[in-house]
Amino acid sequence: MKTRLTFIWAAVTALLLSSCTLPFPATPTPFTFPTPNQTLTAIYAPTSTVTLAPPTLPPIESTASPTPELAIEAAETDEAETLPIGSPYPTDSIMRTNGDPIYASYLIKTPTIDGDLDDWGTLPESASINTFGSSYWSGTSDLSAGFKLLWDGDYLYLAVAVTDDIHSQTHSGYYIYEGDEVEIMLDANLESDFNTNALNSDDYQIGLSPGDFSSLSPEYYRFFPSGYGAYPSGVVVKAVQTASGYNLEAKIPWSAFGISDPYIGSHYGFALGVSDSDVSGTSDQQSMTSIVSGYRLTRPGTWGTLILKDTRGQ
Repeated sequence: MKTRLTFIWAAVTALLLSSCTLPFPATPTPFTFPTPNQTLTAIYAPTSTVTLAPPTLPPIESTASPTPELAIEAAETDEAETLPIGSPYPTDSIMRTNGDPIYASYLIKTPTIDGDLDDWGTLPESASINTFGSSYWSGTSDLSAGFKLLWDGDYLYLAVAVTDDIHSQTHSGYYIYEGDEVEIMLDANLESDFNTNALNSDDYQIGLSPGDFSSLSPEYYRFFPSGYGAYPSGVVVKAVQTASGYNLEAKIPWSAFGISDPYIGSHYGFALGVSDSDVSGTSDQQSMTSIVSGYRLTRPGTWGTLILKDTRGQ
């Protein structure tokens, strides 16, 4: 019985030993490490390359000053828009050689037309050359004048301080020239008739009377061109008597001279004269002083030159 049990135990032991895979009794089988599965992606899966957008930075404000050209252009825009517009003559430099040119400055402040010249400053121009009635003219204390011209796109402005020892004006309308008065001659197209010595339709003569400071008020009259209307609209004349004569102010629309487009640099034929009558109680033109020697009313070639200039900022 004991022998049989020993045999059975030996058989079971052999069976168990034949099915055992422990490494120590045999050469180990090579082992391959398993490929990671998708449950371990967070650890083993390849990491994708992420491109980050650069941060948005606030714009950089330049502290550099604008170029001088742009700065000037910006500064001049408003002023340039206020200037009169016109087409310059082909030869702006043309002028008569009868004395120095007379300049009208572009006005900065519109003067009050009241006969008071305090708002005009100095009167740089002179009409003190005797051009008519020399036998009746005893010198500048008898008759002479200082004057100044301003302009804008609508008007020519005039201030005259007349020295006249005896004031006499008894006329109105067409005959004001026979008494004390101021006359403006203007050739509106200097280039086209520069050498013409006869009045034509672009030559203008306007008289400005101070009146008699009593019953006759200041007035004006356009003598030439005839047929253009003796009293062009918009002219304003004021005068004040002074110890040495009288002061006269006027503003005359450019349209009264047939001009619609005055501009900086315009050149016109020009003369200003002062008439005198020393006959008390009656009027008869006796003498005249003007801006140029040799001045003759009916010969535009003897007139001087008026130039419109821009003096703002000077």
